Amino acid sequence: MSAPTRGTQTSGTAEESSWLADAVEVGIVRVFAETAAFVYRLSGDLTDFRPLVSRISAHLAVLTIALLGALLSSVEWPAQAASPLSVSAALPKAPAEDHLTETAPSRQLNLASAHLGAPSTEVTTISRHPDPHTIVPKRPRLDIITYTVQAGDTIQSIATQFDLDPTTIMWANPAVEDAPDLLRIGQEIVVLPIDGVYHRVEEEDTLASVAEAYNVERRVIVACKYNNLDWSDQEVRGGDALIVPGGEKPYEPRKVTAYAGPVPEGARGTGAFQWPVLGTITQGYWYGHRAIDVGAPTGSAVVATDGGFVSFAGWTDVGYGYLIVVDHANGFSTYYAHLNNIYVSVGQELRRGQVIGAVGNTGNSTGPHLHFEVRRNNTQQNPRAYLP
Repeated sequence: MSAPTRGTQTSGTAEESSWLADAVEVGIVRVFAETAAFVYRLSGDLTDFRPLVSRISAHLAVLTIALLGALLSSVEWPAQAASPLSVSAALPKAPAEDHLTETAPSRQLNLASAHLGAPSTEVTTISRHPDPHTIVPKRPRLDIITYTVQAGDTIQSIATQFDLDPTTIMWANPAVEDAPDLLRIGQEIVVLPIDGVYHRVEEEDTLASVAEAYNVERRVIVACKYNNLDWSDQEVRGGDALIVPGGEKPYEPRKVTAYAGPVPEGARGTGAFQWPVLGTITQGYWYGHRAIDVGAPTGSAVVATDGGFVSFAGWTDVGYGYLIVVDHANGFSTYYAHLNNIYVSVGQELRRGQVIGAVGNTGNSTGPHLHFEVRRNNTQQNPRAYLP
């Protein structure tokens, strides 16, 4: 009974093996067939995939480079750590207790030693402060110099050029002091290194008398290094020159011939002034120039700033050149200097705005302009206080 059973089992096993072999064979064939079909379709559609593949490849390349750069920047290379260009590793840090007493040469020596590779246990860093502006400091002049007057120069402009007060230029030059606005092209003037008075010593002068004359203390003159004096000096020699720092001189206005004729009837000003000429102010009012200079072309019309009469018209020997003085018969008078032409005569009655002359460059002048003064009771005033 058992034999038939074994035969049946053997036959079933063989059938199963045959079925499995057939299934594997069919599966392999199917896989190859599907693979071949996919490859065929892919090769047929390759042109459609090419733009997509290119974009993906470009993005992957950029991402790879960025990751690589970030990775390399975080790595401390041995050559970088030992480089002499590393400021933080090259400069030694001074101990705290020696910081205030260390001299500049010692700091330079330490820096040189560190740069040459000397061992240092403590280091510090130097932070660079960005500053695009370069300031060139003004260097003090060491002695008295001589300046040659150029076209267009004024006492005020020369003083500004040498960083001095205009009075210093005036008080150092007797010819200018007599008439502060009287300059000639080519004229040489003395320029002091500091503000003050330049005093030419007379035979009877002493340090005490010089100090008193300029309202300063004797020690101020002695302490001035440009005078080469010491505290034992009591007298000074005639012919020498001294700089008196901070010294002052009294101001004396120039005078012209006074009018002695009759005053025309009705020749009286209103007290309201107008500008005498159209132009640009080239020199303002200051201690030594108690007027304003108005630059204008030669021949420009000059008008009376208010009603009055002519008290002077002609040439002067005090530097004004051709000058007109208008008396306004109310305590005011006005001066019009350096004229090229004069169109009025002494004693003539004038009305406000009447043409009286033309701008010129006569007298001691460095260019065509009108020198204009306002005097009240013969005291010079600032014209800008009366002009509109």
